[in-house]
Amino acid sequence: MLNLADNKEFISERTKNGQEYFHFIGIGGIGMSALALCLINRGFKISGSDIQSNPNIENLQRLGAQISIGHNAANLKEAKLVIASTAIKQDNPEIISAKENNIPIIHRSQLLEALMSGLGQEQKPVSIGVSGTHGKTTTSGMAGMIFEYAKLDPSIVVGGMIPALNTNSKFGSGRHIISELDESDGTIAIYKPTYTIITNLEKDHVDHYEDGLQQVLETFEGFISRLDENSKIIVNIDDSGVLKLLDAVKFENIITYSANESSKADFIAKNIVTNGFQTTFDACKNGEILGKVTLSIPGLHNVSNSLSAIAVALDCGIDFQTITESLKTFTGMKRRFQLIYDTNSIKVVDDYAHHPTEVLATLKSADELKSKGLVNRVIVIFQPHRYSRLHGLWEDFKTCFQFTDKVFITEVYPAGESPIEGFNAKDFCEETGFTYAQGSFDEVLEQVYPYIKEGDIVLGLGAGSITKLTAKIVDRLKNERY
Repeated sequence: MLNLADNKEFISERTKNGQEYFHFIGIGGIGMSALALCLINRGFKISGSDIQSNPNIENLQRLGAQISIGHNAANLKEAKLVIASTAIKQDNPEIISAKENNIPIIHRSQLLEALMSGLGQEQKPVSIGVSGTHGKTTTSGMAGMIFEYAKLDPSIVVGGMIPALNTNSKFGSGRHIISELDESDGTIAIYKPTYTIITNLEKDHVDHYEDGLQQVLETFEGFISRLDENSKIIVNIDDSGVLKLLDAVKFENIITYSANESSKADFIAKNIVTNGFQTTFDACKNGEILGKVTLSIPGLHNVSNSLSAIAVALDCGIDFQTITESLKTFTGMKRRFQLIYDTNSIKVVDDYAHHPTEVLATLKSADELKSKGLVNRVIVIFQPHRYSRLHGLWEDFKTCFQFTDKVFITEVYPAGESPIEGFNAKDFCEETGFTYAQGSFDEVLEQVYPYIKEGDIVLGLGAGSITKLTAKIVDRLKNERY
């Protein structure tokens, strides 16, 4: 990858005539497709490749992107600039061809940084970056919809589908760009947003952060040290990792938030009340109540997420009433406690949770429904994501499946990784007593489906392909229980 001193000018120089292609290797991924969609909506020409088609690719093709299935040197065609993620290896034939033909290669983070710095716009935008181990996608979606609801026509680039917009990316004519900043490979260090939200910091992505949380904190320390002096960071002081970061950095413009009503944070939530999928609370700024907030998504973690979105929106001049109206209409992001079936007293939820903390937060939300008498049992089907994560967080995974009545564990979704001996789904179930749901999803369906009863909530959890299994469960329920 290139180490570019000024990505914006470099990329603009290669696209100023509008005829030269940006070529994305792995264009179907949620992050890569968001960038490609943002560019194609700004009038740039896009080509790309991936190993298989998916709805993201089909949407880009409808908009004119030239996309090939399979990686091949011939796919580069007219490409003048190649974009790749950390997942693309150096032996990829398109990477090899780009090098042989002196076609510049940049990392996806460099392209996002260029967009946040004003690529394709006459005026430098007000950029809002959402970072942290958990909650980035929901928080960036919340913030994006607030600015959208306020008719500021923002640009949005996030790592998940926003149901209200039916997209993970939007090119707007306004001054604001809201984006999710991925810390998984350390590339967060190149961004310099106007506002940075840090939701929480934990040990994760152990394939990159071999030294655990300390290495994560060092990465964020470096990131903050390079921010402009007029930038602002908005941080969750309920999180121990964030508190450790604040102890280690010197930065003037810090806005704090907390879902603990006894906290001394700048923004806090008081009088939190949950009722099924709805949560209400009083939002307070500097000790004064701003007003009532109603969220149409469950969970204390989402109260926390919304506080950061409220803080950045207010600081950008959006009035509180507009913010609360937007938050009430926000029904969450796709695969974030997404209720995909709710008929005949059975609920099915599809959720992206793949880290122990995320799993526990999701199950707490399900347990709240149980405590209100809205469901009888909580049934979980979990697909571990990456052998390295299961290995590195083994003990945490053993204790995160609280508030459940039954847990099924499927085979690990490898995400390109090789197995690690002794750290797989079967071994995990033997150690925990959970049910090992082995085989294909069709086979897993036959193991899980007979267990489902009226009154259950069934949660499919994981960042891999588990959503296909939840869809199969829903199809069976629709066919057999209407």
